Amino acid sequence: MTSAALMAYHAGMELGALRTSAHQITGWMAILGGIVAIIGTISLLLLFVVGEPFGTLNDILSVPTAVLLLPLVIALYRVNSPDYRLLNLAAMVAGVSGFIVVAAGSVLLVLGQISFAQSLIPGIGGFGLIGLWMLLNSVLALKTHSLPAGLAWAGLLLGITPSLALLAVLRAETMANALQSMAGQSAGVQLSPLMTVLLLLGSLSYAGMPVWFIWAGRLFLSGPAAGKLAVP
Repeated sequence: MTSAALMAYHAGMELGALRTSAHQITGWMAILGGIVAIIGTISLLLLFVVGEPFGTLNDILSVPTAVLLLPLVIALYRVNSPDYRLLNLAAMVAGVSGFIVVAAGSVLLVLGQISFAQSLIPGIGGFGLIGLWMLLNSVLALKTHSLPAGLAWAGLLLGITPSLALLAVLRAETMANALQSMAGQSAGVQLSPLMTVLLLLGSLSYAGMPVWFIWAGRLFLSGPAAGKLAVP
């Protein structure tokens, strides 16, 4: 082997090691982000059962959750097939925007810069964008087999309702009154059957998303799957 070939070989080995390291970091960050999101979900549930300070805790936890999961958004963008560039780009933009919007809205709420009703605009909007990111990635995965079929179908099911919830941004005040009523902070509010169904399905998606994040993160830690995440 010539010196030039040997240098190229070592350079390739170093690049491969760097990629493996990046995948490991992305995987562990996604898993940790999913765990933090689970704690946030439990806090939100406790808000409706016990009350504060669990609502505030949920808002605070949205910040590290966003930071930990942003690398997963970028990683999935790189994994997806270049044959669907626009759809892939739309998914990445939705994911990055969604996590940042949710975190920013939560920070403003905790700092007292916006009201609870106002916080639902970035809250529901960001939640919807994150769902849209999962939905688009799952569609791409089913087309190109870039993710395991189970993860893709789970992302599709979990992403549908949040994507539809983007429309609920227009009814943020009604949703705020309903949530405050559930938390015992105001008188009961009557929701339409459609809004009730969306709220229930959205709650299921909200609870299931952290599991999907952890599942996706584990793929980046598992041998050959960490290289391309492709499945037969």
